[in-house]
Amino acid sequence: MKSEKLALGGAMAAAFGAALCCIGPVLFALLGLGAFSAASVFQSLRPYLLAVAVLALAFGFYRVYFRREECAPGAACATKPVSKVNRAALWVALFVVTAFALSPYYIGYIATAVARQQQTAPGASAQSGLLETVTVAVEGMTCESCEVPIKAALDKTPGVRSAEVSFKQGTARIQYDPAQTNLDKIKSAVNSTGYKAK
Repeated sequence: MKSEKLALGGAMAAAFGAALCCIGPVLFALLGLGAFSAASVFQSLRPYLLAVAVLALAFGFYRVYFRREECAPGAACATKPVSKVNRAALWVALFVVTAFALSPYYIGYIATAVARQQQTAPGASAQSGLLETVTVAVEGMTCESCEVPIKAALDKTPGVRSAEVSFKQGTARIQYDPAQTNLDKIKSAVNSTGYKAK
């Protein structure tokens, strides 16, 4: 039974690691911790971590449902029957691993909701002079959740009036007051999140 628990724990840990590329930026933004620059590392490891999770789950299902040992009842090699709790834990682990594996397909909606919560109130800063708009290419975004920390960093930059970040286009469109900030400061804000502004 110990090997089944180890397989379930390993499957869930591997699936969580595989989902960190998308879940990490949203979690860090929700917790107010700033950037999650390791997202690109987890993105490159994602296929391997998902393979480990699937193999661990397959091992768990094999041990619980299909393994048959030739052993006389009451002999030293006899194993205890698998309890209903352990079977339920296996199915819960399957659900958790599936949720983590599919996270890139739904995390964008969560990231959008988080970004809406973090928007500054309109009129929070007085406008001085004319505003300029610049579009900056951003490298390293792996899914929609990467937009959240970049937008948060830009919104905190003095002089930035609005920022729209697009994973699909790989850009950030920023409206700013040139009397308070400049392009170098804007790029520095993007770079502080672990992504690369060009």
